[in-house]
Amino acid sequence: MRERLNKFRPIIMRNTFSFKLFAYRIHLISPILIPYRSKHIQSRRVLKMNEAFLRYEKGNDTFDISFRYVDEMAKIDRQFNFSRQIAESVNNFLKRIDTNVCKIVKRKLDRKRKNNASLETSDMTTDNVNAGKIMLLKNDVKVDGNTVCESLLQDSAELKLIIFEKSFLVKRNAPYITKISLPTSILADFPTYPSKFEALYTVKKQSTFSWYRNDLVNNKPNSWTYVCNGYLYVPSVGDIGCNLKISCEPRNESDTGPKMEVESKNVVEAGPGQCPFDMRHQFTKHKLSGKSFRIICYNILADTYADSDFSKDVLFPYCPQYALNIDYRKQLILKEIIGFNGDIICLQEVDKNVYECDLLPSLYMLNYDGVYVTKNDMSEGLATFFNQDRFEKLGFQSSIMAQNVDFPKFAAIWSKIDNDKSKERFLGRNTTIQVTALRSKENQSEILVIGNTHLYFKPDADHIRLLQGYYAVTYVHEIAKRTQEENPECNVNVILCGDFNSVPECGIYKLMTENYVPETCEDWKSNVEEAIENVSLTQDLRLSSACGTPEYTNYTPEFSACLDYIFYERDKLEVEQVVPMPSKEDLTLNTGLPSVVFPSDHISLCADLKLKG
Repeated sequence: MRERLNKFRPIIMRNTFSFKLFAYRIHLISPILIPYRSKHIQSRRVLKMNEAFLRYEKGNDTFDISFRYVDEMAKIDRQFNFSRQIAESVNNFLKRIDTNVCKIVKRKLDRKRKNNASLETSDMTTDNVNAGKIMLLKNDVKVDGNTVCESLLQDSAELKLIIFEKSFLVKRNAPYITKISLPTSILADFPTYPSKFEALYTVKKQSTFSWYRNDLVNNKPNSWTYVCNGYLYVPSVGDIGCNLKISCEPRNESDTGPKMEVESKNVVEAGPGQCPFDMRHQFTKHKLSGKSFRIICYNILADTYADSDFSKDVLFPYCPQYALNIDYRKQLILKEIIGFNGDIICLQEVDKNVYECDLLPSLYMLNYDGVYVTKNDMSEGLATFFNQDRFEKLGFQSSIMAQNVDFPKFAAIWSKIDNDKSKERFLGRNTTIQVTALRSKENQSEILVIGNTHLYFKPDADHIRLLQGYYAVTYVHEIAKRTQEENPECNVNVILCGDFNSVPECGIYKLMTENYVPETCEDWKSNVEEAIENVSLTQDLRLSSACGTPEYTNYTPEFSACLDYIFYERDKLEVEQVVPMPSKEDLTLNTGLPSVVFPSDHISLCADLKLKG
């Protein structure tokens, strides 16, 4: 874990400055308890009556086919799904359909016959394949029953499936949703979206998503009202107490697949009301353009650290357990991030599942792309997102520092360390840096090289962090140099973001902003047994902190300090705006962070930068 374990850390903070927001009071509303029927919600696919959907990937031994069979006289409306071997004959394939469909039809007709003795059901006892009542047509010509299915799967000819005079056009590899579900927690005024969405042959941005509300409060369980289109939906206060339903029609560039819909298991609950980041969003209402861009740096508190008895009972006992739950917190995190209208977003402590199922799918639909890397074999890591309207990705690299100490610039320093205990501790860390190179679409000659990292947290590890900070800045600088060599006509600008777990008085801040850390720096002696001697550090980038040194970027009752930074090249970039930090009154209103209105124990940094070139 990180600085949240740094209880009683003996640091005297220097309050250099603190931006103050408007004075306001946040009225908190705990999620309301509304009775609802607990039920197992299954998704429902809505197939057209005259289409069959065939799914097959070359090289597979099986294929799948689905269709909806409707017989109004027999009162049948049933979807059938088959998975068959490609090596079987058409006859065998059709007989399996015959068996399954006839079983349903016969059962219905038998029930009718009990009420009407004159009703004939003999048709259900004959071989319908041989009788020509179930057949497969290729270009409207009946397919020989001895034909192997594989030959038809690789044929582009039109296929039709005939079942009791009902014709189904066979659509090959049309868009097809395999799984869709909604979150268990849905809060009014916070974005919600499919918690799972898996589909084949589908372009999600071209697909249609429709949202509906069901008013259970007024006992109307089967009455759905359309409320919105789009992948993301922000429930209103009027939705509180209602279930939601989403319906998706999958599409790609050339085809449309069957709709699939699913209802939420739980009702919409009241959110926490206005959050401090809502006030900060007053400064980011509009997107930037031209040479200006907005960058965000945010440690979002990984669920793997928040969801433990130790976190709940010792680290954050003041935070209600429902507000520590990732299903609650991720709604606040996403709303906060989206509201900044950022161009580049650097996140730390990102759970892999949260990245894959929540952040990337949601931000992708807002035209962001992202890169992600875990810290070695851990379940959390670093994520960098960028606005695809404004930037194109030129490259991406990452490095686990302990696994790459022979990195040339770092190796020279590493060779000077003669304390084996220090080396052993450095090599035992999973600390990682990721670097993304982005070209501006509006200013083609401008490239940004974005570093994102999260350094070691232990109170007695300033010397380890100093080495990691040096590794990070030299690593990103070397990538910037290579990027410059590959693009000699461009200006290459370096930005290094992260949770450095280091206060401004320590060596890392001096290394970044003053370019030099002497061998007499106190950080080298933060652990007596691991003390590093006769080592000094220099780096060549002229960096400044875009947000300065706020009083707090991390706030808990036991420890609070400035730990997070957005370092930028001051000779190539300039700061246009720093989004004000929350006031101390905001931070202490609920004792500390996280809380019902702060989803992390860190505060996000947000700044507007401008290219000087």
